[in-house]
Amino acid sequence: MPVAELVIGGILLGGVYALMACGLNLIFGVMRVINFAHGDILAIAALSTVSIAVGFKLPFWVAVVVVPIGCAAFGALIHVVILRRIEGAPMIMSLLATYALSTILVNVAILIWGGGYSGLPGVLSGSVRLLGVNVSISRLVSFACALAVSFAVWWLLEFTRFGRAVRSVSQAPELASISGIAIEKVRLATFALGTGMAGLAGVLVAPAFAIDPQLGSRFIIKAFAVIIVGGMGSYPGAILAALLLGVIEVVGSYLAGAVIGSAFLFLLMLAVLLIRPRGLLGAGIRA
Repeated sequence: MPVAELVIGGILLGGVYALMACGLNLIFGVMRVINFAHGDILAIAALSTVSIAVGFKLPFWVAVVVVPIGCAAFGALIHVVILRRIEGAPMIMSLLATYALSTILVNVAILIWGGGYSGLPGVLSGSVRLLGVNVSISRLVSFACALAVSFAVWWLLEFTRFGRAVRSVSQAPELASISGIAIEKVRLATFALGTGMAGLAGVLVAPAFAIDPQLGSRFIIKAFAVIIVGGMGSYPGAILAALLLGVIEVVGSYLAGAVIGSAFLFLLMLAVLLIRPRGLLGAGIRA
């Protein structure tokens, strides 16, 4: 297999990792919440996409709009019902709460969709020639949408009033409160936005991967690897690390098999933790 094909395949995979990891990192950066249920929201979004396209016979693009909005609304509900009640508690509390939620979501998904695999093989099928390499249309569209949304959210955070409020709440919540920023509203909007990004990642994954209720557990581990390598709380770091790890996984899988290819991600994560605990672009974690 040509090197260009491996690199392009890795970058396309990394784009989806970036969208999911950026949502996870955004939530952590503002709320200091390690959201274990993030991957399960992706899985439910992917399964919902299959139901919309196959069960209800609606166009795939309906799912692109409806599912992320539904996930964002569900994220807002999680924040109000669970996370707001344990605000200010040690970080382990939110981790345990979202882990419990993750277990509940997996079992609910199994009850609704069953434990088997499903997918959308007829959606965005075919391939195109790119830089001399045949590229799957589903992977290319997923990458383009994922990266476009990732950079759009980055622009929102960097150049808008909402983004300045988010950064203020992330860096100095007490000062932000004194300045008149509605901290709870910012946290609610941030969590909803992050879960909406996971929902969109699930929609984009549906045409390109085999989908089952356990999909989230496979993606969340890789998302954690991405944000550790890129730097906890660093949005640009998450994008850079996602593309890098996507290439490493694809190249490693080609050279040594899928299991060893995935292991390379975690070897790199371990090396980063030992050599540069802040990550590639991280600035350290506020206590």
